[in-house]
Amino acid sequence: MASEPDFQVFQVSVPATHREQPGRQGLHIFTGPASSSEEALQCAREACDAALATQRRDTDREPPSLIRWRARGVCQEWEMNWKAATVYFWQSENSLDYPFPVDFVS
Repeated sequence: MASEPDFQVFQVSVPATHREQPGRQGLHIFTGPASSSEEALQCAREACDAALATQRRDTDREPPSLIRWRARGVCQEWEMNWKAATVYFWQSENSLDYPFPVDFVS
């Protein structure tokens, strides 16, 4: 019997800038299983691309099943800076890494 791949849960943090208001900056955080940081980055990017494609089709359909991670809350108004993305092992929701002070607007 073949052994199962050894997966860890990763956090991929991607800085984002609002396309119409460049002064607005944010961070989109993706989490999911992967066998390496490179695979985690690829999975996060696939999930983001699939979520944006679903929005462009103006449908509630799920992304194709080939996409290993899912993304929610991705908006076309925000440009992701994938070159500045960071990848860490995820431990818990309290371990999410924010590289700048976060202001939550109510």
